[in-house]
Amino acid sequence: MKTIQLRRRHALTLFFAFSLVFTFTSCSKDDSTTGGSGSTTIKVTDAPIDDASVSNAFFTIADIQLDGVSVQGFSKTTVDIKAFQNGNTQTLGNFNLAGKTYNTITFVLDYDHDASGNMPGCYVVDGGVKHKLETTTNSITINKSISISGNASNSIVADFDLRKMIVYASGAAKYKLATSAELASSIRVVAEKNTSTIFGQLEDNVSASEKVVVYAYKKGTFNRTTEMQGQGSSNIKFKNAVSSALVTSGSGNYQLHYLEAGQDYELHFVSYKDTNHDGEMEVQGTLVVSTIGEIDILNLKLNANATLEVDAVVTAVFP
Repeated sequence: MKTIQLRRRHALTLFFAFSLVFTFTSCSKDDSTTGGSGSTTIKVTDAPIDDASVSNAFFTIADIQLDGVSVQGFSKTTVDIKAFQNGNTQTLGNFNLAGKTYNTITFVLDYDHDASGNMPGCYVVDGGVKHKLETTTNSITINKSISISGNASNSIVADFDLRKMIVYASGAAKYKLATSAELASSIRVVAEKNTSTIFGQLEDNVSASEKVVVYAYKKGTFNRTTEMQGQGSSNIKFKNAVSSALVTSGSGNYQLHYLEAGQDYELHFVSYKDTNHDGEMEVQGTLVVSTIGEIDILNLKLNANATLEVDAVVTAVFP
């Protein structure tokens, strides 16, 4: 089955921001509290879905848990993830959390009923028709250490990469969610205050692409042969990309938001066309580009709360 190609201008894709000072560590055994509690704002954000026929992507979040314990005060919420793109967010609520280190965050989805009790709870809208989304599990747990400072403001962002989460289905159901294991690896959690943005413009007078997507990878992790092939049970292409975004047709503008600072990144631009006229875009190849200025597109260094402009010109298509 083919993966829906979604724009991820920073990522999916869904982001949850716990607005206040969260410090993430890659792995921690420290459960000690820092004292007091931190007011936490949770927001959602998304990168747009690249399937032009999909107008909406609704997800109903029934519960949010830290280390298996529900966040008190959170109410079941249904959000059209597609409506919040390019760094725009919707606040889900403000919460007081104990100042301590948490090691997992879990999002519980309701596939059957939305926040108003209507059916279904999670779905995409294609041509005005609702297509229910579901898989074998409704709980998605991400292993990520989250240190919340007590008596301070904290903020986290959870990026739901819908490009990896939603796949085409066979039979009567046109769409479905990826497997439970794939869903867990499709959500990226970072401290909002430690994120940065890459933006720029791509000049393309060469490829005749119907769509161009830019993918951000951690430096040294892009294997062209592997990434251009579908990986896993859901046949996900460019699976190891940290974030992705659709390059705007005409202007060539793109934005990648909420990239974790302190990492080195590389960008790769990919050409798509609907060669068989089935409504789905096929990969034509990667674009060979030259950057404007002295920026090395394969070695981009990001500082916290920074924005980096990366403009490029397409010189060839590598099929």
